[in-house]
Amino acid sequence: MSHVAIIGGGIVGLSLADALLSLGANVTLVDAKRLGGGASAVATSYLEPRLGETPQRRIEQEAHRLWPDFARRLEADTGVSVDLATTGQIRVATADNRAAFDKEFEERRAAGWAIERLSLEAARALEPTLAPALGSTIVSAARAKDVLWVNGPAVCTALAARIQDRGGVLLENWAVCTVERGGNGLQLKNQNGDRLFADKTIVCTGAAQHTMTGLPHDLPTVRPVRGVNLVLDMAGLDAPIRHLIKHKRGTLCPRSNGHLLVGTTYEHGVTDLTVDEDVIAFLYANAEPIMPGIRDLPLLGAKAGLRSKTPDGALALGRSVEDPRIHYSLGHAGSGYLRAPVVADGFARFVLAGHVAGHAPGHAPGHAPEHAPGHAPGHAPEHAPGHAPGHAERHLEAILRGVSAYDAGAV
Repeated sequence: MSHVAIIGGGIVGLSLADALLSLGANVTLVDAKRLGGGASAVATSYLEPRLGETPQRRIEQEAHRLWPDFARRLEADTGVSVDLATTGQIRVATADNRAAFDKEFEERRAAGWAIERLSLEAARALEPTLAPALGSTIVSAARAKDVLWVNGPAVCTALAARIQDRGGVLLENWAVCTVERGGNGLQLKNQNGDRLFADKTIVCTGAAQHTMTGLPHDLPTVRPVRGVNLVLDMAGLDAPIRHLIKHKRGTLCPRSNGHLLVGTTYEHGVTDLTVDEDVIAFLYANAEPIMPGIRDLPLLGAKAGLRSKTPDGALALGRSVEDPRIHYSLGHAGSGYLRAPVVADGFARFVLAGHVAGHAPGHAPGHAPEHAPGHAPGHAPEHAPGHAPGHAERHLEAILRGVSAYDAGAV
């Protein structure tokens, strides 16, 4: 079986390594710093698929359905709790975005989401801490019961544990400087001159691929988008936030340890991870109309990470035409956690076999197939444990074949 080297130990690289090992591959994963660091350590990691019928959106919708089972199996295999939260999301509107709020509510309801309008009294009963804003700055509210969220660092910790249990090799502080592409295989060289040999390599470095030499010239271009979250302590609240609160300018996301993540920024092209007072003030100003007493909570820290985004915002999965031994999974932006159950499994099969299992023969490149007869779009059929459903694989195949606007090679 192939020896696969994965460059990048965030949620994308870890979930892919885990899936490859489950298929029998030999896997070594390297990261320039620590596993589960970077953007994966900072992300709110809430699981809310966007609306739409494109292959990319359908993958997100189906991955969302797989997450409870994905989390349950990960916890059972490792003993690490990933804190999957199922209390749902409370969406709130201020006067300046009431029309957009109402429009999305109707769209999600039409798409079959479990979403309901809340009176201000009902919202107050669910989240008493928001009471000072309800009826003043908050003019409308709704509850989306389907929205989930997890503790991202815990997910990465659990995946790392299962990777090691399955015989995978994890190397931290192993920064790839050069990829040497010889006729007998690939050699990855790090900052100390150490070498790693592999039959295939997958680049999952997010916005850091520019730090390496020797990569093929046809890999997708990605750009950094800095995201900053504040971490606050809710211990002093009589009624800590229980739901994910979503508003026009960001989110309030509670953690089981009593912390509250306040986010987030979208700073294109900013790579400095130092968070200055202006950014902290910006996040407070965004959240204060929703939670007027938020500045009274102790500030535990401000965390920054770099998401990777393609120029057109599309997910980029595939392999190089210049050197088909080199694959890439890039441009996940803020959706790496959400997509993991489907993308990791489907892309692992593509890396090993050159196609995604379950791909419909004769299917035209770049177009997602129709869903199975009698099967409602956006809902996963029964499938073998640990294996993404067949129609999700077909949507993944569509992305691999160029829906993301990148040539994925001769697939």
